Amino acid sequence: MLRVLGLFNPFLREVIEMHYLWTTPVKLDDTRLRQLLPNLHKTPYAEGICTTIEALRTRAVPAAA
Repeated sequence: MLRVLGLFNPFLREVIEMHYLWTTPVKLDDTRLRQLLPNLHKTPYAEGICTTIEALRTRAVPAAA
Protein backbone atom coordinates (compact mmCIF):
# COMPACT_ATOMS: atom_id res chain seq x y z
CA MET A 1 0.00 0.00 0.00
CA LEU A 2 2.81 2.41 0.90
CA ARG A 3 4.53 1.71 -2.40
CA VAL A 4 1.43 2.65 -4.37
CA LEU A 5 0.90 5.83 -2.35
CA GLY A 6 4.61 6.59 -2.65
CA LEU A 7 4.14 7.03 -6.39
CA PHE A 8 2.21 10.22 -5.64
CA ASN A 9 3.73 11.40 -2.35
CA PRO A 10 7.50 11.97 -1.89
CA PHE A 11 7.19 11.77 1.91
CA LEU A 12 5.73 8.26 1.68
CA ARG A 13 8.58 7.23 -0.62
CA GLU A 14 10.94 8.15 2.23
CA VAL A 15 8.79 6.22 4.70
CA ILE A 16 9.20 3.14 2.54
CA GLU A 17 13.00 3.64 2.58
CA MET A 18 13.06 3.87 6.39
CA HIS A 19 10.40 1.23 7.15
CA TYR A 20 13.02 -1.39 8.04
CA LEU A 21 14.01 0.70 11.06
CA TRP A 22 10.51 0.26 12.49
CA THR A 23 10.29 -3.46 11.80
CA THR A 24 13.85 -4.69 12.47
CA PRO A 25 15.62 -3.95 15.76
CA VAL A 26 18.91 -2.09 15.38
CA LYS A 27 21.63 -2.51 17.98
CA LEU A 28 24.34 0.12 17.96
CA ASP A 29 27.83 -0.63 19.27
CA ASP A 30 30.48 1.98 20.05
CA THR A 31 33.42 -0.39 20.48
CA ARG A 32 35.33 0.91 17.45
CA LEU A 33 34.63 4.52 18.38
CA ARG A 34 35.95 3.92 21.91
CA GLN A 35 39.12 2.37 20.42
CA LEU A 36 39.59 5.39 18.17
CA LEU A 37 38.77 7.94 20.90
CA PRO A 38 39.68 6.34 24.25
CA ASN A 39 39.04 9.55 26.25
CA LEU A 40 35.56 10.03 24.83
CA HIS A 41 33.15 11.25 27.50
CA LYS A 42 29.57 10.00 27.33
CA THR A 43 27.03 12.42 28.73
CA PRO A 44 24.48 10.67 30.96
CA TYR A 45 20.90 10.91 29.68
CA ALA A 46 19.67 12.89 32.70
CA GLU A 47 22.42 15.47 32.30
CA GLY A 48 21.89 15.77 28.55
CA ILE A 49 18.14 16.21 28.92
CA CYS A 50 18.54 18.88 31.62
CA THR A 51 21.16 20.74 29.58
CA THR A 52 18.99 20.64 26.47
CA ILE A 53 15.90 21.91 28.29
CA GLU A 54 17.91 24.72 29.90
CA ALA A 55 19.34 25.73 26.51
CA LEU A 56 15.87 25.80 24.99
CA ARG A 57 14.58 27.92 27.88
CA THR A 58 17.32 30.51 27.43
CA ARG A 59 16.55 30.78 23.70
CA ALA A 60 12.77 30.82 24.08
CA VAL A 61 10.92 33.92 22.97
CA PRO A 62 8.97 35.45 25.86
CA ALA A 63 5.21 35.09 25.55
CA ALA A 64 3.25 38.22 24.64
CA ALA A 65 1.44 39.75 27.59
